[in-house]
Amino acid sequence: MSLRMVGRKHVFVDESGDPNLQIQRPGVSSYFVVSAVIVDGSVLEEEQDKVRRIVGRYFPGGELKSSRIGNNIARRTKILKELSVVNFKHYSQVIDKSQIYYDSGLAFRRSFIKYINRTIYGHLFEAFADIHLLADEHGKSDFMIGFADYLKKKLPPTLFETATFAFADSKHVPFLQVADVLAGTISRAYLGKDPISVLESTRKNTIIIDEWPPRIPRPTNLENLDEAKKLDFLLRNYAYDYSSNFVEANATSKTLDVQAQVAAVRYLLYHFRSVDPEAYVPTSSLRDHLEELGFPMSERALRNRIIGKLREEGVIIASSQYGIKIPFSVRELREFVSRVSSQVTPYVSQLSRCRKQFLLATEGKLDIVSKDIFPELHGYLKQSMLDAHANQ
Repeated sequence: MSLRMVGRKHVFVDESGDPNLQIQRPGVSSYFVVSAVIVDGSVLEEEQDKVRRIVGRYFPGGELKSSRIGNNIARRTKILKELSVVNFKHYSQVIDKSQIYYDSGLAFRRSFIKYINRTIYGHLFEAFADIHLLADEHGKSDFMIGFADYLKKKLPPTLFETATFAFADSKHVPFLQVADVLAGTISRAYLGKDPISVLESTRKNTIIIDEWPPRIPRPTNLENLDEAKKLDFLLRNYAYDYSSNFVEANATSKTLDVQAQVAAVRYLLYHFRSVDPEAYVPTSSLRDHLEELGFPMSERALRNRIIGKLREEGVIIASSQYGIKIPFSVRELREFVSRVSSQVTPYVSQLSRCRKQFLLATEGKLDIVSKDIFPELHGYLKQSMLDAHANQ
């Protein structure tokens, strides 16, 4: 069973940059950004009116465009802050074309466009059952035309009743203008034209800003770092790669819990990569994010069915009183171990004493942690006793 969110969603898509891979040519950017603005159908008209009023204040009788804001960072930030109170969310994909190797299949323009189409399709049309998607009709790009063709081939005939795609004039569609500004803002930040902090103004409306290929910063002169910093880098690199591999391996799962686990890891990766790699994500924030995606659950279910299961799958998640995260340093993992130890060790110690009392009282006839019933716990207690004797 595939989870689909109920209620019509209106999605407005625009792009910044171009899918041309010849980035050494003048005018070809090294990044290609696609932003999808998502609005619930029940509030569409009301929220569009809010956007119209914002546009009217800054561009009377005109159109809100990232190119018209240009390098006026103060004005851009002010507009983004005003837009942040509008009821919408956005999912954006950032492609670093400089990281596409020429010997890979994606080095071909058609393959590259098809890859992006598949990615956007997977995130939008798999998440929402009833969706109306609009793209700017002006200067229809290879990507948008390819996206339309891709959807015609991929959408089952029965889905056309509730999932549609069309082009529209952005001048008459306020949320297409919002998509333009978001895509342009993200592109400028990644290109270094504006400080990355400008994205803080969009945080409230952001579901995820996905990067491809996934990456984490590599420290300069890694070989010259001291041993502790090398271990920190190796740890975060391994934890990030394993999390990314989990997402890739399970992205098409039809199991609801696995879908929620993938969504949770995506969110943790996004915070690690694009927000603050050293900041913890409050579990309440993760719960809210999953609920927005159609996975409502209690905090206990979140810990047991999502976080606990992810750890069982080998995904490394550090936790503290402040929340959870992909670990950035050995210190964070040690804090997690310390927290587990403070919670688990007293129980295990009490259980071990209780077990010994009954073994002595019954001359070994009653083992409350018998091997047949509790094999894993029995093995742990047995090993603990051997370790204790060995250290005497």
